Amino acid sequence: MALTIIDEPFNWVVRGQKIMLIADSDETAQPGFRYGLAITIDAKTYNFYLAPAPDGNMYFDIAPLVDDLRNEQHHFHYGFGIDDQSKYLLSASITEWWLVAGVLTENEGSEVTMTGRIVINGYYQVYDGYKPNPEVGTDRIKYVLQFSKNYAMSDRLYTTHAWYLSNTWGVGNPTVDNVVWIPSFEDDYGTLSIPGNATFMFNNLVDNMRMVLYKANGTTVNDTIALSGFGIETLGVYPGNLNDWAGINCKPNQTANPDWRFYEVFLRTGTTQSSVKYRFYNAAVYGQKDCLNDKIRLGWVNSRGGWDYFNFIKKSEMTDEIERKKYRKVLFNGTTSVFDKEDRGLFERRNLVQQVLTVTSDYIQEGEFLFLRSLLVSNQVVWLTTDFGGNNIALPVNLDETNYIERKTRDGKQYNVSFKVRMANEYWT
Repeated sequence: MALTIIDEPFNWVVRGQKIMLIADSDETAQPGFRYGLAITIDAKTYNFYLAPAPDGNMYFDIAPLVDDLRNEQHHFHYGFGIDDQSKYLLSASITEWWLVAGVLTENEGSEVTMTGRIVINGYYQVYDGYKPNPEVGTDRIKYVLQFSKNYAMSDRLYTTHAWYLSNTWGVGNPTVDNVVWIPSFEDDYGTLSIPGNATFMFNNLVDNMRMVLYKANGTTVNDTIALSGFGIETLGVYPGNLNDWAGINCKPNQTANPDWRFYEVFLRTGTTQSSVKYRFYNAAVYGQKDCLNDKIRLGWVNSRGGWDYFNFIKKSEMTDEIERKKYRKVLFNGTTSVFDKEDRGLFERRNLVQQVLTVTSDYIQEGEFLFLRSLLVSNQVVWLTTDFGGNNIALPVNLDETNYIERKTRDGKQYNVSFKVRMANEYWT
């Protein structure tokens, strides 16, 4: 008697793919044979009794059970890495069952198990192939942090944004394949998530984060931050997060480092670079500040299961869409005076208000059109702003757009994009 798992997910599982569990048994000829499958996701267990496929195997796709995974939000976090729970823990057990005296009965001792899996909130495409390995293959689909071309959990690639001053600053070409340029303002908040230990990917041995800030005169200050070793470790690496963090040297602001050029963040194993360098340059000083309009900053869960961000710096407008619920009342006050001149015949019971914010970008590059695709398809988008008391908040929003043109800018023309961003909650009246 033998029950064997033929195929199972890797330890690091991306939600958006076929997450197949395949098994076979040499007992399928037993009367009424069933595979007993128990899938445990965090603390919840789902039980199934499955008839064999025509070839005798059990085929089960776990993906529909984890499709509701959503990310935690730590946009304004500063300090050492935080233990991000934007994941599910996944395990399974398979047993053999068949009819004994008309009763479906377990074959004792037949159990085989799958344990130690983590499901993250990312997705692959069919052209990535069946079950991509998170430790091998192209850098775009890998998650392991081992070499200088490996990406964190962000859709920003070295081709997303080419920064023309990189040569002038003596830090290489604008599109070096292990450098990602990110235009940033001093009050931009955001996080970068990474696999923080080797529990789910054996070659993921990163243990520290290196930050180097380049001042206006080209001199540098730096920090080395020890990682905490969480399964998913989220790091507050944008300027606003660093400026709130007391005790570090890399302060991208006008007070500490006037007209700072850029700072870079990358992961290391000991002293060995184990990720691309994310370079945040001073957009306010170098060409992306618009004094006439308010900056609108959106964040969204990307295809790699982390958060990405983009600033829309051109004209933005809020539209209030009002649905009025009305009824008409007979003019009669129950007395011989019949009605008062202040009486109202047409009443508004309740006004339903939806607010829609139209945002517009600056001219963007071809790589940024591709980058913004993950914003358009994301089901978790927020507007990073402040409340009336000046406190940082992340308002949940949805995008109204149902189509998106990924323009090619190699024709020399300049393009920007405009989106309608609908507040996820009604404006209460």
